[in-house]
Amino acid sequence: MRHWTLSTAIGAAILISGSGSASPAQGVVSGSYVLDRERSDDAFAAIESAIARLSNARRPLARMRLRKSIATDRIRISSSGSRFSIKYDAKTPIDVWISGEPIKWKLVEGLVFDVSAKANGEAISLTFRGTDSERTTVYRSVGQQLVEETTIISPLLSAPIGYKLVYNRAN
Repeated sequence: MRHWTLSTAIGAAILISGSGSASPAQGVVSGSYVLDRERSDDAFAAIESAIARLSNARRPLARMRLRKSIATDRIRISSSGSRFSIKYDAKTPIDVWISGEPIKWKLVEGLVFDVSAKANGEAISLTFRGTDSERTTVYRSVGQQLVEETTIISPLLSAPIGYKLVYNRAN
């Protein structure tokens, strides 16, 4: 009887802990966040380092396109069930299903991306596919902070660009 009770308790604990996966976005806390520059990598320096080997003719265009894609000072996140919405500063919000189904999203005139989202454990990853690059950004909540880890790949670059930004929850 004691063995059965213990087995039942363990089974219930597994079911309860597994039930959190029904809402894939629950690990990322909805709210507004402000960039913590001291705890974040210098994304602009990472871009400069990556484009240093490009020709003088290609470097300005690559710099402009890559810099425009960086999330800036404020992020607003909303996650509910199987939907995920994110807004970077004054840019157009992104509202996607967490099924991997892509949507079209225009960052600025001439920069249109297919954006898709997937749950990855307690994190959400957004993938931005453009004509000449792919950016994957993983968001996870850590206490009152939002951690954003980004990798950018492009045939123009000899190596991927990677950086981490940390945001504090706004009051």
